[in-house]
Amino acid sequence: LRDRCLTPATQQSFRLGYAPDSRNALKEYLAAKGVPKADIEACGLVRHGDDIPVSYDWFRDRIMFPIPDSRGRIIAFGGRALAPDALAKYMNSPETELFHKGNVLYNFARARKAVAKGGTVIAVEGYMDVIALAQAGFENAVAPLGTALTENQLELLWRMAPEPVLCFDGDQAGLK
Repeated sequence: LRDRCLTPATQQSFRLGYAPDSRNALKEYLAAKGVPKADIEACGLVRHGDDIPVSYDWFRDRIMFPIPDSRGRIIAFGGRALAPDALAKYMNSPETELFHKGNVLYNFARARKAVAKGGTVIAVEGYMDVIALAQAGFENAVAPLGTALTENQLELLWRMAPEPVLCFDGDQAGLK
């Protein structure tokens, strides 16, 4: 995060964290705090199932981005791999009753407040783009939680401002 020039205040403001490179660190931590196994598994932080005999932490060795809902309550997480050879550079929590990634814009609650004071909303590609803009004084930025902007996310943008600005990268993914 220092390499990205994010100040400690910005890191704290966005509640950024780290998931250690361990199969069980989070599971064991939450269990020690008295969180029932069923709750840990239901929120998507631990993988489990009939074909998985021993559950394991979903996010490992990743910078963690809490994903809030429209009221600012954390409903999911995004994780960016630190290892350059990771299979997936970014991962989100699995979809749950509360979290459907195509219905959420990262930083929506904070950006909506900024837009209400005047201005428009800026849609950028990812978490780090939103955070860098916020650190530079642009609190009105949001991002989809994947490589595509869904119809539901477009509706959210249009409800926030009469002329939302799309500011995606000039690479192949951004042009799509």
